[in-house]
Amino acid sequence: MTDPVEQVRAQLVLSARVIMTDHWPPTDGRRDWCPICNCHWKCRAMLTAYAYLRLVGAHIWIPPHLG
Repeated sequence: MTDPVEQVRAQLVLSARVIMTDHWPPTDGRRDWCPICNCHWKCRAMLTAYAYLRLVGAHIWIPPHLG
């Protein structure tokens, strides 16, 4: 059985990655603008995702379609 702490950590990392993928600026449009929040990038959701990763000690992550 998996440790509950590891389950929470894995869920936070997964949530952060989904948020980052959704809120990452498009490569063919305005690169300084969040496509979901319609505000300057980094939007509040993106900052929250970065905070999730810092909280659990994970590395900064870039969506695979950009890497």
